[in-house]
This record gives sequence, C-alpha cells and structure tokens, in this order.
Amino acid sequence: MRFENKVAIVTGGAGLIGGAVARRLASEGAKVCVSDINSEAIDRVVADIQAAGGEAFGFVCNLRVSAEVEACVAKTTEKYGRLDILVSSAGGSARSKMAKLIDQTDEVIENIIGVNLFGAIWFARAAGRKMAEQKYGRIITVSSIVGNMGNYRQVEYAASKGGVVSMTKSLAKELGGSGVTVNCVSPGIVPHDSKDYSETNYLGRNCSAEDISNVVCFLASDEASFVTGQDYAVDGGRSLALRGSF
Repeated sequence: MRFENKVAIVTGGAGLIGGAVARRLASEGAKVCVSDINSEAIDRVVADIQAAGGEAFGFVCNLRVSAEVEACVAKTTEKYGRLDILVSSAGGSARSKMAKLIDQTDEVIENIIGVNLFGAIWFARAAGRKMAEQKYGRIITVSSIVGNMGNYRQVEYAASKGGVVSMTKSLAKELGGSGVTVNCVSPGIVPHDSKDYSETNYLGRNCSAEDISNVVCFLASDEASFVTGQDYAVDGGRSLALRGSF
C-alpha cells in the first residue's frame, strides 16, 4: 500500500471531495484524521473507512479559528506520533449569496476568506511545523480554477482561492529544504447535484470527486517526491478557455 504507516489529516473530510480523499488514503493504508465542522457527516465518513478495514478518527474543527486548528494537529500527532500528509480540501463559495462585489456583504466576504484562505494557512502552519521537524511531509491544498481565471459574482471566492495558490508556491520555497513538498490541486466544476456539466469542459463529461482524489493522492505519495510548488488544474481542460457557465 502506498500510504502504509503514513498519517494524514484531511480538512473538509466529510465533504464531497474531502470524503473521497479520506477514503482513498485510508484504503491505501493511511491512518486518517477526518476534520470537518459537521460532526454527523464526519461520523459517516469514519464509519465508511472503518467498515472497509481502514483506520480513521474524526475531529470537529472550525478552521477559521487557529486554536482549533492547532488542537486538531496536536490531537493527530498525539494519537499517532507523527503527521505525514495534510490535504486542505475544506472550502466553499457563496452559492445562493453570490453577488457583484459592490453589492456583497461583509459577512459573506469574511466567511469565504476565513474558510478558504485563513483555514488553509492555519493548517499549513501547524502541520508544516511538525513536518519540518520530521524532515518529511506532503501538503496538498485545494484551490479552484476560479482562483486563476476569476469569475463574475465570485470576487471574494476568486481572491481566497488565488491566495491559496500563492500561499502554496511560497510555502513550497520555505519548506523544501526540510523534505516537505507543497502542491495545489485546482478543480473545475465537481457537481454536488444531478445537473449535467459536461458541456463546460473539453472532455465532455462531469468531473467526479474521485478524479480529484486521484491527483491529490499522487501528490501525497512518494511518487511525487520531486514535485513541489505546483498547481494542477483538474478541470477537463475548462481553464484552457472558460466554457459554459457555473
């Protein structure tokens, strides 16, 4: 197994992408902390992993609060003695509250920046300390092609996700000498509903959470030991020239 004896934290681990990543890492031998703000959803993912013979535990965490993030990392390292992989997949957009920036509220802007950017920074800082001490680690952030391309009525989301990409590149420079790689995965549209988005990309099909977890797990593995500071678009070619609508 690629991740036997490895310890991982997956933020947003009860969500669509995070859940797929957590299950995949566990299926390949990793011990996984499933971190999320939704305790019931955490329990479902942990139960799935354990039913399949994997090892996992849950940690309820509001990643906008740095003290809770520090506690999550401390609990994981206390339980397993080390931390090898961090996947920062927690995040979200305004969805029904999307608006032009000139009409957007402070609450929405602060929430989006807090979850998407500050959450990724707090976790990278806490995990990075432990990984640098170990002289080994894999940090994978999850951004969005909107972070590079921008999008109408998503200024705060684009800013937060663009920040994640820049953070990834900067942190890769800081931690490279400590044996820690830092990379980013930027999905296009990963449907949370039954709508067909196949016309929004050039491969003509919907993206699945497993499509994202495939790339994340490659970057988390020793097969990617000489890859750092990179941003991988997993979007069926959508970002070659934005196509269709969100």
